[in-house]
Amino acid sequence: MNTPTHEGLLAPSDIADLAGVSRAAVSNWRKRMSDFPHPKGGSASKPLFAASDVHAWLTAHPEKQKSVASADPSAKAWESRLWGIANLFRGHVSVHALGELFVRTAVELVEGRPSHASREVSQRSLDELRYTLDSVSREHLPEAIDGLLERTSRALGKAAGETGFVGSRTSALLASLAATVDGGTLYDPACGIGVALLQAHDMGASPDRIIGHEINEEAAEIAVGRATLRGVDLEVRIADVLRNDPDPDLRADMIIAEPPYGLRVDRGTTLLDPRLRFGVPPRSSGDSYWLQHVVAHLAPGGVGYVLTSPGMLFRGGAEAGIRRNLLLGGWVQAVVALTGKMLPQTSIAPVLWVLGESEPSARGGVLLVDASKVEAPEADVAKWLTDEASLVDVPHARVPIDELAAGNADLSPARWMLAEEVDSARLVEDFDRASALLLQASTDLPATVRYLEPPHIAGEPPVLTVAALIEAGAIEVAPARPPRQGDPEFEDRRVDATAVRTRNLVPVAPIAIDKHGALTQPGDVLITTVDKVRAIVDDEGGHLPVGSVSRMRIVDHTKLDPNYLAEVLAGEWNSRFAAGTAIQRIPVREIEIPVPPLAQQRAIHATIDRAREAKRLATQASEAADSLTTAILNAVRHGASLISTTPEGPTR
Repeated sequence: MNTPTHEGLLAPSDIADLAGVSRAAVSNWRKRMSDFPHPKGGSASKPLFAASDVHAWLTAHPEKQKSVASADPSAKAWESRLWGIANLFRGHVSVHALGELFVRTAVELVEGRPSHASREVSQRSLDELRYTLDSVSREHLPEAIDGLLERTSRALGKAAGETGFVGSRTSALLASLAATVDGGTLYDPACGIGVALLQAHDMGASPDRIIGHEINEEAAEIAVGRATLRGVDLEVRIADVLRNDPDPDLRADMIIAEPPYGLRVDRGTTLLDPRLRFGVPPRSSGDSYWLQHVVAHLAPGGVGYVLTSPGMLFRGGAEAGIRRNLLLGGWVQAVVALTGKMLPQTSIAPVLWVLGESEPSARGGVLLVDASKVEAPEADVAKWLTDEASLVDVPHARVPIDELAAGNADLSPARWMLAEEVDSARLVEDFDRASALLLQASTDLPATVRYLEPPHIAGEPPVLTVAALIEAGAIEVAPARPPRQGDPEFEDRRVDATAVRTRNLVPVAPIAIDKHGALTQPGDVLITTVDKVRAIVDDEGGHLPVGSVSRMRIVDHTKLDPNYLAEVLAGEWNSRFAAGTAIQRIPVREIEIPVPPLAQQRAIHATIDRAREAKRLATQASEAADSLTTAILNAVRHGASLISTTPEGPTR
């Protein structure tokens, strides 16, 4: 391979992304900072700067970078080089082909295969790209490639929506719903470049099989390449799913799908297709075809999540009949109307269908959720669908199937928000419960705050990185084991990032022998650094960290207290180490730990613990006040009384 002669060129937009600032800020630097690098190429209106010069300048001016970028540019030097090298291909390779080139070259590098030039790509440029990719650690290579894919997707604009793109809000929604998959088969019939499937895996999904179908051959190759870089076995088959079912016998435990909007249906489509047992879709739209494809491939007890255009909820004709048949067959569990602008290629607000067969005896109503005014529903939908109590903050209704199936079978959530009869007794219970919680919190909170005193801090303590503490023999750090490698008896012991984030460790029974040494011991600290640092002490032990969770164990108990360690790991100063384009992570070994005397550590933790209790009580008071307000307003809307009645008469 040729030795690279330069590290590529960066546009002002690249520099802005690297530093986590706006393009206007970069323009101001060029005008006001005399030492800002001079252009090395491009034109007066579209200048290009040497990546090495930009990297050196950002290193010399760390104050110019926002926390979203790494505060230590040397730790992410590969990022500026990689983006600069990518610009070498501008004008030579189409934006559509760039993603495939990046992924293919990275896979060839990992697998030890040579990369060969083509008519569009010179060997020299390819060697430059390969050399730069080789400077990225294997751990960060998937992230680096995803960063390049995200940038090419932004350049493609609307065209990127055809095959999915890294950073997609809708893919994040589907991934969050599939993140709980444990065993079985996860399937995406329109997988594109595999964004939702692989993001689900990154978030903790551990199916036995991951299957994708995709009509675009280049997108399918990118999906397989991205999976290879992650060490994931992704089965992708190139197929036109609506024309011919590529695997009629496939049954999946969970199906996620974000098919393209507005696909026309083949003229030859008839009821001879066994998937179409609920009706033949109109030729103008394939939305109802995708819904029926998903239903046809669900395993018993399986669930499907499908995103369609909102028109599928209310259009008449054949689609109304298909909706009615799906409802009466007990296949529609929920419908969530989402906000607009979730897709960059369109302002159309998507709709999430939750599909799964229910027994006739268990068929009640369909949950309809109107999240059209929720700013970031992708963060909440999974919770709404599993926790009834969480629905209190979003308009929703559970409507009987026979009412929904009447007329045009319109499933638009907003149309049904007042369809349910108000339960006066439930309103009274909600009001009484909220009042009691508010009274309790308002009584306990002052007492908690009254004894909240600052701990004594005698001077600035020594500050050591996690790496330095490991080297000094004070702590040990071990990453999580791959979830699928856990023994069967460990299934209920898993601790993922969600458990750490919510500070909710499931109680487990003691285990006599941990032959693999994979389980936690009492006093171990569990930490995840995705997005921000979160840590919790495992007081009981016996848990199995999985996914992004690492286990930290104190070796020298004369130097560190585990509760203090868990608190200080999350110090805001460590956010400056965040690195990553698509998903921000903070390297565990770079985290800084102030180490005061042990007595001070315990006093600091005691104060923070009391502050956390005060926060809990304040949150309880706030939520209770909101619930009380909601109960009052609902009572007003429906003319219901909030006076509790007993056989002895009114109690309020």
